[in-house]
Parts: sequence; structure tokens; C-alpha cells
Amino acid sequence: MIEIRPVSPADAPAIAQVRRDSWQAAYQGIIPTPTIARATAVVTTAADPPPYRRTLVAEAGDHPAVVGYASFGPERAVAAAFTPAGSPGGAGPGNSLTADGQAGLVGELYALYVTPSWWSTGTGRALMDRVLAALEGEGYSRVVLWVLDDNTRARRFYERAGFTADGGTNVIAGLGGVLEVRYARDL
Repeated sequence: MIEIRPVSPADAPAIAQVRRDSWQAAYQGIIPTPTIARATAVVTTAADPPPYRRTLVAEAGDHPAVVGYASFGPERAVAAAFTPAGSPGGAGPGNSLTADGQAGLVGELYALYVTPSWWSTGTGRALMDRVLAALEGEGYSRVVLWVLDDNTRARRFYERAGFTADGGTNVIAGLGGVLEVRYARDL
């Protein structure tokens, strides 16, 4: 059974582990290995996120443990799609919001990661459903997310959740110049 709940400060080490494991599995061959190691070695700031960011965790297993997480909130400016301190906390000036995000019109899924051994178990879908319900409940009419262009597994997952690429792109220089594409859907 999968339980979705709000994050607590005590979840920070588990979130960092989920992030490391999922980046290593999902991004091999997309992002250079040393870059993955550097990006996932950074301690996240899950205990002190920006006030607009919300994070949910998925717990599962015989001895419940965090096996996934999702962070979301109002739409951020493109520069915030990846910040050096990673997700879910982020850091620095890249955490500015778009006008539509500030107005409560467009929400954003900042991150959704699941431990690879829990892929294809419904964990990601359960997190996605809760994020979409929360954003809709807060009055957002649209939601966006950014995904690496070459991450075909994630792109299929988002497309099954009703998202479509909307033409927005961004090159992430800090991750070796990888291209990310924006996906969107109405709520």
C-alpha cells in the first residue's frame, strides 16, 4: 500500500536518497555521470523551502519508507526549472515566479521522483494525482512541468497523465547543456 502525505523535515535524507537513486537510473546516457554525481551530492533544502513550495512524499513497503516525492506550487520563471541545490528546496535567485504563477493561474510540478525499484507500481501516478488535485483545489486552471527532452520514460508518463509538450524549451548549462521541454495541461 502506498501512502501519500505532506513532507516533514525528517524526510530530507530519504528524499535525497530517492533523488540520487532516480537520477542515476533515469539520466544515465542523458547527463554525464560526473554531473549526476555532483548534482545529487548536494544536500537539498527540503527543511527550508520557499514559502510557496509544497512537497508530498510517498511511503510504502513492509516497513514504511519514503519511496518517492513530488514538489509543486505556482509556476516559476524558466531559470528556476533547475537550481544548483536541486529539488525539492532549490536555492538562489532562480526561484522567482511568473506573473501567471503569482496570480494563481498556472501551477507547476517542480519535481516528481520515485525510487527505481518502485517504478511502474502506481507510486508516481498516486503522487501525480495528489499534486493535480491540490493545484486544482487551490484554483489553478493550468499546470506545467519541465522534463529532459531525452527522458522518454518520463515523457510517456506525463503524456499518460494528460500533459502535452507546448513548445517551451530550456537548455540547462549546469547539467552539461541538456535540453528540457515544457509540458502543460489544463485542470
